[in-house]
Amino acid sequence: MRRLKAEFFARGTLMGASFALMAAVSPNWAEGDAGGGAAEIEAVAKVEEAGGRGDDGRGEVRFVSWNLRNFVRVGGPLPADGMRGKPREEVSAVVEVLAAMRPDVLGVCEVGSEEDLGRLQELLAEEGVELPHREWVGGADPKRHLALLSRYPVVARASQTGMFYQLDGTRFPVQRGMLDVTVEVRPGWQLRCCGVHLKSRRDTPEADEGLMRRNEAHLVRKAVDAILKETPEVNLLVYGDFNDTRDAPAMRAIRGIRQGGGYLTEIPCADDRGERWTFHYPEDDAYTRIDFLLASAGLAPEVVERECAVEAHPAWRLASDHRPLLAVIRGEERVKGKGKRGDGGR
Repeated sequence: MRRLKAEFFARGTLMGASFALMAAVSPNWAEGDAGGGAAEIEAVAKVEEAGGRGDDGRGEVRFVSWNLRNFVRVGGPLPADGMRGKPREEVSAVVEVLAAMRPDVLGVCEVGSEEDLGRLQELLAEEGVELPHREWVGGADPKRHLALLSRYPVVARASQTGMFYQLDGTRFPVQRGMLDVTVEVRPGWQLRCCGVHLKSRRDTPEADEGLMRRNEAHLVRKAVDAILKETPEVNLLVYGDFNDTRDAPAMRAIRGIRQGGGYLTEIPCADDRGERWTFHYPEDDAYTRIDFLLASAGLAPEVVERECAVEAHPAWRLASDHRPLLAVIRGEERVKGKGKRGDGGR
């Protein structure tokens, strides 16, 4: 019933906007002239198209990054390895939060199989959030993966799964790899999205978890440097769960050197109380920030900072142990230059 009321309200609002636009384009139409012509019809069609996309027609892209906490085996039986699937109430909470945020592009951590990603896609579509384009990255971690859903078509894919480093004579893989896709928001404006999920803070017998995370971070930075060398003015967004705080060595490595020309600027996000934390450690009852959105020099001028946020929807605690981040990006070039396309390898 609430969905039907929302749809009725949205259609009524859209109809009112269409009438207002017709009147503005052709005063005679407002006075009862039915011969408005093709120009009025085309103008109304553009308003309806913008409303149907769920944006405000100004070309703003809503990018959401979120660790979904074991969005695996959705609705399935308990497997032999004993790892539980995502409970239905948690799945419903994930969908409720995302339906309220209305992402155009959604980058997520800790998704299970491609079928789990497809189920999330279906559930969001039922709530009117249509994200038909997708990327799922397999990695050394067989259970938790990086994934992306998008309203815009994916025009290039360069995700990496074979990333390795040496530590104390042992070769380690980057557990979740690195997601790397380019979406085309409109002809001439693309957004390159690189998603990461660095080593957790849990102790491992193989090596120090902090050193493992630093090595993963250096590999991510190496990939970022290669992207920026190829297209220095690329609209690049690096996002995800970094499992480290802002001034930790891993984060400093990924951001780069300010004077080096390839520095990634942190997109400032806060909730409606001005708080910036994204994760709650129950063991220590500590609130900290380990999820970030980082923008290249080419993208930074197009970020609408006043609208970026840490989402504090009441259902987030049930959905995950992380709070989602929202970046609002103006899909147009604010600084003109050559080569600003964000192309990756297909």
